[in-house]
Amino acid sequence: MEFLTIKKEDLEMILRWRKSEFVTRYMFTDIEGDMKQQERWYRNLQKDRNSMYWIVASKGKKLGLVSLNDIHWSHKHASWAFYIGEPKYSMIAGMIGPHLYNYAFYELGLLKLTGEVMEGNDAVRKMHQSHGCREVGCLKKHIYKYGTFHDVYIYEMLADEWEMKQERFKKLFPKVEQISPN
Repeated sequence: MEFLTIKKEDLEMILRWRKSEFVTRYMFTDIEGDMKQQERWYRNLQKDRNSMYWIVASKGKKLGLVSLNDIHWSHKHASWAFYIGEPKYSMIAGMIGPHLYNYAFYELGLLKLTGEVMEGNDAVRKMHQSHGCREVGCLKKHIYKYGTFHDVYIYEMLADEWEMKQERFKKLFPKVEQISPN
């Protein structure tokens, strides 16, 4: 699996993914289909030292997006998120987490990753649990979307817990284009 640096020529594809019903139904926000806003988002990514975004690819095929957000370098924790942009490749989603955990814990030296999952996204909740994440809370009626409020489940993985649980995933390191947060 590869984590590719986002390039300007990827912006249209990312926008198409992000606006698709397959992706947006579980996102906390919806976005407009405006390339100017997309370019502004991209410029902000270039300056943000507390987030890292990549295109997820496998065998040269671009499949989705993964990110580390709100990175607290001194406290050694971050949140992470992902989506698969191409529905026919949704089965690869379960392998993104182990690749990211190995990179974040062993390459970046982070000690904890958290993730949030909107209710109804049962496949991603099960995925987090299958990797050994702990569900540490539920934010009741946290996101207003589709005319109603939705709960958000919070998951966390600690580096030392991953170390004990990751035997079957220990060889899954992504090829990462962007290595340094600086």
